Amino acid sequence: MNSAETALFGLPWWQAFVGGICTIAIFSFLYKENPFYRFFEHLYIGIATGIGVMATINTFLWPTVLKPMVGADRIPFPDGTYAEPYNEFYLLYLIPIAFGSLYYFILSRKHNWLAQLVIGFTLGYGGGLAFKATFNEMLPQLEDSFRPLYVAQQGAQSGIDWLATLSNLVFLFTLLTALSYFFFTFRRSEGGPAEKSALAGRWMMMGCFGAFFGATIMARMALLVERLEFLINKWFPLFFA
Repeated sequence: MNSAETALFGLPWWQAFVGGICTIAIFSFLYKENPFYRFFEHLYIGIATGIGVMATINTFLWPTVLKPMVGADRIPFPDGTYAEPYNEFYLLYLIPIAFGSLYYFILSRKHNWLAQLVIGFTLGYGGGLAFKATFNEMLPQLEDSFRPLYVAQQGAQSGIDWLATLSNLVFLFTLLTALSYFFFTFRRSEGGPAEKSALAGRWMMMGCFGAFFGATIMARMALLVERLEFLINKWFPLFFA
């Protein structure tokens, strides 16, 4: 394989070269913040923004809004007619488009109050979705918290399933102690049952947060390993192959 034309695994040499430079630039932040890192940071943000805009246009705005509104989604026949007539109700899309365009008045000092209408509507709509999502997330958890303390074995065998029963007991202990940590209606006596239960709940939550943190670290390590694999197998061969 000619390394002057292609790097390892069939990747063009210029892609490997640019990708390596970008990776080294981002890793330079581990030393300290520098102009080299800031340049590639802004470059990445600009490219990501451009890709996001084009993806929004290609996957949503054009096929869902603009294409039906101009009638470009209709199938034409050879005689010039269409399989279905144009639906004038698609022109109603102009109303939300015009309302959303008011957001650009935020650039005007005199008429920026028009942008506040769009911002207020967006915040209200987002708050409603968040309220709905909270119930959709919390209600299944609340239902799942009602677990039996005695779990029978499934199948032909009869008796208690000790593993599932112990799991439910640990779950119940964690649930009650964690909830007691946030119970502030009555003052807790020092060294009393409520204080001990809150302390146990605190330790249980710390274990849970530690598991979340460990999973986050493993995800970051996976990204790091992928970048190091790229540098070692695809970037370094450009200079040493």
